[in-house]
Amino acid sequence: MNMKKIYLLACCIGICTTIWAQGESRPDRAWLIGASLGANNSQGDWSEQFGSNYTIGAHVGRKFRSNFTLSLEWEYLFGSDIPNRNGALRNLLTDDGNLININGSYAQVNINQRGSFINLGIEKTFPWLSPNLNSGINLGIYGGYAWHWLNVDNVGNDSPQVLDEYEKGYDRFGQGFQLRQSIGYVYLSESRLINFKLSLELTEIWSQDMRGYYYPIGQLNDDIQLNLLYSLKLKWYIPIYLGGKTEEYYYN
Repeated sequence: MNMKKIYLLACCIGICTTIWAQGESRPDRAWLIGASLGANNSQGDWSEQFGSNYTIGAHVGRKFRSNFTLSLEWEYLFGSDIPNRNGALRNLLTDDGNLININGSYAQVNINQRGSFINLGIEKTFPWLSPNLNSGINLGIYGGYAWHWLNVDNVGNDSPQVLDEYEKGYDRFGQGFQLRQSIGYVYLSESRLINFKLSLELTEIWSQDMRGYYYPIGQLNDDIQLNLLYSLKLKWYIPIYLGGKTEEYYYN
């Protein structure tokens, strides 16, 4: 093979290599701003107070080209039922499980689950089974703080036994540190119109009752509780990309 043919072959290889390399891109840098909705099941010490519940939240994250994301999120927990309503007010109820109001009739008292969480987290997206380098299997770990309580709602405000300062003896207000682990799938579309994360999460909350006295048991309850939440969560993102797509070119 003469030098001219070798030169032409080298040029062809170089051109093909350049065209192939032009299609290679790196993950994008972006701010991810969004909202979340979660369905949760309570376990551990919490199962005596809380049952199934839901969370809504807000999220902001900074995604790097390494596909690591640092995030800050806030969530509000709510639920309509508790496992042991009569136990929560047992020193106030009649034998048939009712509360008498100031008019001598049955009062309407609703007890709902409430909570609030704030977390800092780090996530890593692996572009497996994904249409682009910004999407794929996502693993995350978070740490933060939690507040939780029972919302004792006396409809009509006609039962002073559970109003104002007396309500604090029944609301089981607690707070403490929490950890959260997450596994899911992130999809950030090429069109930038459809962007979400679907995940399974486990949250561990080490909390303590903050009220000085818990009326239904007639004593202070200051033990550290381990509360667990198993969650299915959907997050929507509005991505704000930084610098657009970056393509790298290699010449051999």
